[in-house]
Amino acid sequence: MSNWQYSMINGKAAFGVTPPFGKGRWGGISIEREQTMNSILIHNIGVLLTGDMKEPRSKKDSIYIEDGRFAEIGTNRGDADTIIDAKGMLVSPGLIDGHVHPTIGDFTAAQNSTSWVTHYLHCGITRMVSAGEIHYPGLPFDLQDPKLYKGLARLTKLCYDRERPSGVKVDAGTLILTTGLTEADFDELVDLGSKCVKFIFYPYGKNEGEDERYVCWAKERGLVVKIHSGGVSRSGASVPAGADLILRLRPDVVGHINGGPIPMSLSDMDRIIEETDLWLEISYAGNYGATVHVVKKAMEKGKLNRIVLGTDTPAGTGVTPRGILRTLGLISSLGGVDPEISICFATGNVAKAHHLDTGLIKPGMPADLVIMGKIQGCQARDDLDVFRIGDLPGVTMVIIDGKIRIRDRSYQTPPPLMRAVVEKE
Repeated sequence: MSNWQYSMINGKAAFGVTPPFGKGRWGGISIEREQTMNSILIHNIGVLLTGDMKEPRSKKDSIYIEDGRFAEIGTNRGDADTIIDAKGMLVSPGLIDGHVHPTIGDFTAAQNSTSWVTHYLHCGITRMVSAGEIHYPGLPFDLQDPKLYKGLARLTKLCYDRERPSGVKVDAGTLILTTGLTEADFDELVDLGSKCVKFIFYPYGKNEGEDERYVCWAKERGLVVKIHSGGVSRSGASVPAGADLILRLRPDVVGHINGGPIPMSLSDMDRIIEETDLWLEISYAGNYGATVHVVKKAMEKGKLNRIVLGTDTPAGTGVTPRGILRTLGLISSLGGVDPEISICFATGNVAKAHHLDTGLIKPGMPADLVIMGKIQGCQARDDLDVFRIGDLPGVTMVIIDGKIRIRDRSYQTPPPLMRAVVEKE
């Protein structure tokens, strides 16, 4: 039995992480049990990234957090309840996985795995956006049933609203679009608090004009419309979607434009980049060659501000805690994007695309951040260069809503050369 397994069985937290199973209730951290927020000063920051593509790197070297939100950037508030020495490391907004497939709590039936959300936390993921709750065992993918998919969205949304595994924020309740939905169903989704609808199993062309009405109804209500693009998914029940369909429907987000797992043609990708202003979602589970193509084409056309990241997991690709970090390395090394820009793809850009109140280090925003840097043996010149050469960084600390969720080091990345230290608590 590993130390991690032993510590979880005994209700203790390995490496300082909150145990994946909440005390007294299965599933994680109950919002009702959150403690009063305290103030935190993080100083001696080596590189501070903002998540904002307009100004991705700040010259400031400290952050003051109060009541779970960023209060001051560039300060020296010695009266903070908690003081953290970042030891000259890289600090960025908490990473957002813009494409996950959750079911219930910290369990995924797709890979029969527990604690997957906690594992992602250990790689800097502080928030996740559901691209559809479609991995419930026995789910009839080929059944066009509004009650079924509305029920799944409602069930999953309400559960994650009450239970946050290890503190990670999961935006669940994404409605899978099926035939027979009414405009009132979209009102119901808004009342529920859901943010997104998605085309994946929809039989395009069989109900004339219905799919376009769905896009219109969703956008009128501020709901984000995502589409499964490229070839069929693992289920085999999804419908291929290329440039012609996407240009007709005009969703908000082109899900895994680089493939999920199979991409559309390169020429179709080019049309979407050149002829639309849609968000271009790059997925860890997609085609790596297509990833580089999209990034370079977007850079050539001055469209990097439209790129967002997700893992498209858990799914056939598996549970991949390092998925976002690895995609950042791919984009910065082979795609040639400066790391401070590529990190915006997994922070501020995702937040903007999905209407989230996070993703930026700026006063007033929720205090979600990750501290990371070079691991032992890495040949990078500095912490940003880690991504530029395609390496993996080591995570030392993760904070969500002003609460330390990981301290000292991650158990999903090798230990960094330096580690942030809590000097006062």
